[in-house]
Amino acid sequence: MTKVRDLMTPMPKTIGFDISVEKALVMMKECACHHLPVLDGGKLVGVLSDRDLSMAWHGSGNTKDEHLVRDLMTDTPVVIDPSAEINMAIRIMLDNKINSLIVRAEENQPWGILTSTDLLRYVMNKA
Repeated sequence: MTKVRDLMTPMPKTIGFDISVEKALVMMKECACHHLPVLDGGKLVGVLSDRDLSMAWHGSGNTKDEHLVRDLMTDTPVVIDPSAEINMAIRIMLDNKINSLIVRAEENQPWGILTSTDLLRYVMNKA
């Protein structure tokens, strides 16, 4: 059975919690990603998604430079073990209505991120 570690992106791009949202948007565009783990002094404190950004400005008059990442991030990222089976990851994402999971580091292996895009690629490759 396929495990989370087999599909995750190890050592994903990250962003600081006190960075401007404008810079976060540029970073997402440059790395072609939709989720950025948020760090404070090297410690995981949240996740910023493109959905967080779009929901923040939908119908508001705010500009991007009025916010910092910490203002919009989800501060309770869902963490999964790399040894978990893919079906469990899918269930967690569906139950929580989220599109990414932070993957806990194990022994000599780096931590990572698993996204709904990773899971869709996996399904397409199996078809």
